[in-house]
Amino acid sequence: MKYLKSLFLVVGIYLLIQGMGLWIGAGGLWVEKGAVETIKENPELGVVQEPEKVESSGQIFIYILIATAALLLFIKFKLEFIIKIFINLAIIGGLFLTLSYILGLIGILMAIILFTLRLWKKENILLMNVVLIFTIPGIGSWLGASLDVLPSLILLLILALYDIIAVFGTKHMVTLAENAKGKIPLMVAIPVGDRHLGLGTGDLAIPLVFSVSLLREYTLANSVITSLGGCLGLIALFLYTTGKKDVVLPALPPITAGLLLGFGLSFLIL
Repeated sequence: MKYLKSLFLVVGIYLLIQGMGLWIGAGGLWVEKGAVETIKENPELGVVQEPEKVESSGQIFIYILIATAALLLFIKFKLEFIIKIFINLAIIGGLFLTLSYILGLIGILMAIILFTLRLWKKENILLMNVVLIFTIPGIGSWLGASLDVLPSLILLLILALYDIIAVFGTKHMVTLAENAKGKIPLMVAIPVGDRHLGLGTGDLAIPLVFSVSLLREYTLANSVITSLGGCLGLIALFLYTTGKKDVVLPALPPITAGLLLGFGLSFLIL
């Protein structure tokens, strides 16, 4: 296969992010208390205060809409420096969550080192990918631990539909991606031949939110099989896009279809 190395890279990045996120969510292996258990015991630490309510998914979706509108507004008025401030705050927060959960005090030091390198070598795509790979699990697992399964499922479906509208309808996600390229770290860049395939941070974080939320009611095995299903959706998307030129497609819908397939299969397997 022509792009086999790129496919392995895409799959590896997805699985690494999902694996770290589930590790943080479930706990064990150096993580004494996972994010799910922590938030169940201390609901005030969650992103929403009523994780069992369907309205919580709408609350988070509204936050996402506001953040997206702000990004587009700042880009329109050439205020990228404001975006960079907020993005950097999110990155340092995510790095601290991921690495401190997994490695404790050493992880905090690593987070500081990675963030400093990211500021120093901000044009380095490989370094930016590494930083995002260690940023997303902390944020995604914490958000997933804050939602019960039903609100998380509804949020996943809403965002998959929103992704389709934002790419094919309003096209504002395409505008955001084009303006962010090389300026704002919003995507993981995968080399595919003479171009790069851009996976948005949301395309990697939202599946993790759903998988981690399953830990509140089901087993780690259910979450792992669900995540693997999402990987199949990502592989299907990759194989389709590599056969096209200059195509922009929403990644979340096929990943969501794979997640739902994996979730259903987990009950047949276990």
